[in-house]
Amino acid sequence: MRILISTLSYPPNVSGVAVAVDLQSRYFAKQGHTVLVVAPSRSLTSYKEKRDAITIFRVRAIPNPVRRGFHIPIFTGAWMKKIFTEFRPDIVHVHDPMAMSRYLQAHARDHGVSTVVSNHFMLDYVGEYLPAFMRGFVLERLRKKIVRFYNVCQAVIAPSKTVADYLTGLGVTTKVVPLSNGVDLERFFTYLPTAATHRRYKLPEVPIILYVGRLDKDKALDLLVEAFAQVSKDVRCHLLIVGSGNKRAHLKHTLKRAGLGSISTLTGTIEHHSIDLVAAYQVADIFVMPSAIETQSIATLEAMAAGKPVVAAAGGALPELIEDGTNGLLFRPGDRAELEQCLKNLLTNAPLRARMGAENITRIARHELQYSLGKYEKLYQTLL
Repeated sequence: MRILISTLSYPPNVSGVAVAVDLQSRYFAKQGHTVLVVAPSRSLTSYKEKRDAITIFRVRAIPNPVRRGFHIPIFTGAWMKKIFTEFRPDIVHVHDPMAMSRYLQAHARDHGVSTVVSNHFMLDYVGEYLPAFMRGFVLERLRKKIVRFYNVCQAVIAPSKTVADYLTGLGVTTKVVPLSNGVDLERFFTYLPTAATHRRYKLPEVPIILYVGRLDKDKALDLLVEAFAQVSKDVRCHLLIVGSGNKRAHLKHTLKRAGLGSISTLTGTIEHHSIDLVAAYQVADIFVMPSAIETQSIATLEAMAAGKPVVAAAGGALPELIEDGTNGLLFRPGDRAELEQCLKNLLTNAPLRARMGAENITRIARHELQYSLGKYEKLYQTLL
């Protein structure tokens, strides 16, 4: 197959979407398919690049005013027509409802080619970045735009059943297929001695609480810091935060101001393909995902594959992954006291951590990367 993929987030961006698209494109290329990824450039220059067996077309773009390090393609109509005509795809897979995707979907429809769209967000995510007075108006317009676009595609992929039901509730009538993003089990199962990681980041020999992901408003990281500040008064522990984003400087300042600088570490970005990311999961005792609007959470999948107990908000799709009391602990979204108690319960109970971690290794098998992406491939084949 000739597979044309369009996305607004792709490496070197750091996001769940970038990781998902990168894993998908690499898998399809390894399966012998011809893959072209269309993604924003980081300048006003459009150009092609080659990475392994994947061709990437970077479309001219301007900086995103809301998300630092991300870019928005501009004047994409002519480029999308040229790309579609020259590549001649058998399937178009888009990862957002924005302009590039709409142009490609229109060309696909005119040429009898099916379009698949993956949904990576819920409207609450957008609402986090909007002033309260305009939130309702903007989100309703966006809902209509999403539904209209999804309903002219041939299939909609949701990373979880929660999101599939959510999209149907919004008014999407096109078939919505829940397909996990998947996780490379062999990679995250790998055991790495933790001594080197302790030295690299100067981590103490105490239980490590880990967060991996974007450092942005929608991730509820202030809640995590507030809970950690209270928990660390009663239990010796260390907070390890891996990632980058708009709130990195704010978090660093907040931790320092609260007197937590010596018991917390912000590593900055660790490339997803780096062995150092695997090492970060291995050194942790507990993984925390405080965001209540996750559509699945690749980082949570990775923590499960690494055999770590998970503390997560009981919101979004996280309860599909975490069963309270079995492979982790859930707290009510935004409830600091409950988050504190969950952390204390695990920090003070090593046998419970071990039991929950072992359970995660069993449960994660259903999200094995090759198995998950094989389902994407089979979906494509039904639409040819």
